[in-house]
Amino acid sequence: QPLVVFSHGLTGTGEENSIFCTSLAKRGYVVASIHHRDGSSSRVPLPDGTCRYYEHMPSGENYNPRHRLEQVQARAKEFLYSCSWMMGEEDIMMDEEDDLYSYHHPIVDQIRPYLNKQRVIAAGFSYGAATASLACTLEPTKFQCAILLDGWFHIDYSSRGVEFDFPPEAFGDDDDDDDDDDTDCKKDGLAIPSLFINSAQFQGYKKLYGATERLANQINTACRGAAAEMHVLPGTTHSNFCDVIFWLPHQLAKKVFQLGDEDAYDAYESILNWTIQFLERF
Repeated sequence: QPLVVFSHGLTGTGEENSIFCTSLAKRGYVVASIHHRDGSSSRVPLPDGTCRYYEHMPSGENYNPRHRLEQVQARAKEFLYSCSWMMGEEDIMMDEEDDLYSYHHPIVDQIRPYLNKQRVIAAGFSYGAATASLACTLEPTKFQCAILLDGWFHIDYSSRGVEFDFPPEAFGDDDDDDDDDDTDCKKDGLAIPSLFINSAQFQGYKKLYGATERLANQINTACRGAAAEMHVLPGTTHSNFCDVIFWLPHQLAKKVFQLGDEDAYDAYESILNWTIQFLERF
């Protein structure tokens, strides 16, 4: 069975894209949805019974771009660990004292023998798309392709003189000042077949969408063909990719979450159909 590893967005949780993930599972994919513990989730349970809540990073005069750069690295590490853990690579280690990362799990133990190591798909929404793109850049041979939903691929804090494509490694830029690092993946950037599905809202952010297009063009150049597929959902906003829009009656949800004119169910069907059609190419 193919494995999809999914990363949630900023302030999200491992459950915020459950409809999308379960829809893939119904079609024969094993889906592992990560609940990140780096402070980017609104709430994540910890092994000791406590919870870690979203941690606001300094803004204004105290803004430091290193915070997000370090955080996305931590998320990518969790992403790569999750892939290896699902595949049963016993030599992996995240935290020696962390019971959450024990190798054996009764349900996963039953699934592992059926997983196809040649069909591991990286996926994510928003910050999760950036996380998945970094994981694929760091270990490109681990993944067959990527599903990137309304990705956060550009940080623009120009009022503080800070602006860059994000994460830099996915664009072939090394944000580390250590010139001794000869890791090729940081030079090459993201270079595996990828599906980009974007909201009309994010398309309207010129710098952000420009970065998304650069990333897609980079993939096509690296793969010497049309390996990147781009779609935009007319009349949609960033919230159209999350389950939360289905929790309220349509008209109320449209007002609360500032949804566009596109019907939420039609938008969801388009996201799912484009994803399935893309995955069927492999």
